[in-house]
Amino acid sequence: MDRIKKLYELHKEAIFRYFLRMSGNWEEAGELTQEVFYQACLSIFRFRNESSLKTWLFSIARNVYLKSLRDKHKHNTLPWEEGVPWCDRMTREADTLGESFIIKEQRQRIQEALARLPENTRTILILKEYEQLTYEEIAEVFGQTVNWARVTFFRAKRQLGQVYRELEGDDR
Repeated sequence: MDRIKKLYELHKEAIFRYFLRMSGNWEEAGELTQEVFYQACLSIFRFRNESSLKTWLFSIARNVYLKSLRDKHKHNTLPWEEGVPWCDRMTREADTLGESFIIKEQRQRIQEALARLPENTRTILILKEYEQLTYEEIAEVFGQTVNWARVTFFRAKRQLGQVYRELEGDDR
């Protein structure tokens, strides 16, 4: 049980941030984070040190998220269809009110663009850019090769840029 407590303390914030970025909902992110550590408790005895505990947890997190999407899809609603309430706390401080507004607007557009991407694409971008996982760790989470992780991340960035530019065009 001490191992799970340490694991929880070390990785709870990263797992929560992953879910927050995937769902856009604080409450849902908290519930899914709890589910990850519950599942980790149930299966820690099967962990064989073939990957790091961090990538093992993100693999569990991804599976938990996919299950929550399937459950929601049964009810015909996806988290980004409801209008995503992005928290102002995620906006960094800026020198002027105008800069702050622009930064907040850009972050919201990025979050909206992320929400429009397929799950695999969003997950790779979030794990690499926000959670700073290596290509090796991302490959482990997905059960793929390192080359697959690199290529898929490159394509994901390109796809995000395209969606972002489309959203910018909507404002004009």
